[in-house]
Amino acid sequence: MATLVRRLRTSVAPMIDVTDPYFLRLTRLISPFGNHQLWTEMIHANAFSRGRIHLDPVKLAQNLPLRELEDFADNVVVQIGSSSPQDAHEAVDTLVKLGVRNINLNCGCPSRNVQMGAFGAVLMKTPNVVADIVSAMSEAARGSGCRISVKCRIGIDEDESPEFLHGFLSTVTGQTRHKDELPIDIVLHARRAWLNGLSPKQNRLVPVLNYERAYEMVRSFTNTSFIVNGGIDSVDSVVEHLKLADSVMIGRKVREDPWFLSHLDQHVYNVPEHMIPTPESVLAQYTQFADASHNTYGTRYSVLARPLFVFFRGRMGKAMRTHLGWTLTKAKSQNFSHKNATYS
Repeated sequence: MATLVRRLRTSVAPMIDVTDPYFLRLTRLISPFGNHQLWTEMIHANAFSRGRIHLDPVKLAQNLPLRELEDFADNVVVQIGSSSPQDAHEAVDTLVKLGVRNINLNCGCPSRNVQMGAFGAVLMKTPNVVADIVSAMSEAARGSGCRISVKCRIGIDEDESPEFLHGFLSTVTGQTRHKDELPIDIVLHARRAWLNGLSPKQNRLVPVLNYERAYEMVRSFTNTSFIVNGGIDSVDSVVEHLKLADSVMIGRKVREDPWFLSHLDQHVYNVPEHMIPTPESVLAQYTQFADASHNTYGTRYSVLARPLFVFFRGRMGKAMRTHLGWTLTKAKSQNFSHKNATYS
């Protein structure tokens, strides 16, 4: 394993329609100790280079966890998608100016729409293109302290050979870097991606997990920091993987039960049980955040309510029902009064 430059050993995976700024705020309130990295949904690089979302406070707040960037930036990773070194360079340059400290390039998403844009997992077929994009990202981040990483699969379609993956990683991480550029970190999903015939959801379930292939790469690239991802869904499995990897990434388990992070706080980071926030305190703080987001950016309460549905799973006490009623009443009222409105 590489020498860690940060103590974070657990990450919440980027998940489309899940890890929006509101879900990330909730997870941070559940686990306020700074133990976990929080990853955004993928944002296309041209949202900055062409869409100029950074000039629109409302659109920026819909895409970036601005509240967390205020005092938690070292723990936030913004994931971008791009097939253009120029677009990626401009996106990183803009994000660094916004205070982002960690930026990831998505080379693992197998969806058809992403493939049509020539980014995501299909980029693994052209490692030299990925190397050019990563080089442009590193140049844009030079001297800022912002870390650049690549998230990829262990293989594509029929090719899950160690030679294929080793060649990809060698090309992406092996370029000569400026003395002010930090090394590239790798997030390795221990499943191959099937680009045809499987949906994104099936690609997270059907391809067989091959942790040994991932750990072959960890042993081969001793100067590279690796985060291992895929099927890690218990405290015991996190502990076991941390014996072999620099860090682990958890996705569906946190999506289904964000309170899993509090179990990791206790059993991986040794946080005393009495310091774990109560559901009542988390909800009270989230309510304040929701009101502030609505009042500042016009965020709909129906959007702000979404993360709470998993929060309440198995936790339907009287106090929690009161808060849920507050949220749903506001959401219903707003949707009713604006039922004919069009939102972007």
